[in-house]
Amino acid sequence: MNLFLTLLRFGFLALTWIFVLGIVMVVRRDTSGTAIRARKSTSSKHGRAPETHHEDSAPAEVPPEPARLIPQPVIAVVGGPLTGTVLPLSRSPLLIGRSPDSSLVLDDSYASSRHAKLFFRDGYWWIEDLQSTNGTYIGGARINEPVALTPGVQVTIGKTTMELQV
Repeated sequence: MNLFLTLLRFGFLALTWIFVLGIVMVVRRDTSGTAIRARKSTSSKHGRAPETHHEDSAPAEVPPEPARLIPQPVIAVVGGPLTGTVLPLSRSPLLIGRSPDSSLVLDDSYASSRHAKLFFRDGYWWIEDLQSTNGTYIGGARINEPVALTPGVQVTIGKTTMELQV
């Protein structure tokens, strides 16, 4: 019986230390900030597409019509620690949050790891809160379902305020 109580005490002591170490790791991760990893570039070394040479092609008699400039929509951070950050938007979804895998990484204790998603559908840009703890706000109102964004309307996540610009 005495051996059983001694083993039980050591087991309880081990569980207590595991719990304390878990708390220390969580506090360390929260206070050290978010690790930002470098992304691989899809373009060449100098930031432009590789050149192709066609030696057998005949010169064009009529120059091609100049391409029309279609403004590319961007998400611009207008308030908070990342003020001035501008991300060009493509048709693929943009994830916003504290996770290093996010497209827009927020170093903000009020933002969740996967806080919100910005996506294109039916000709509009939409934002959806991904069940975050502190919520996503548009014009000061918390959203609970996907909302279509119009240019200039401010979206607030924690201390960060951003807007869609075309």
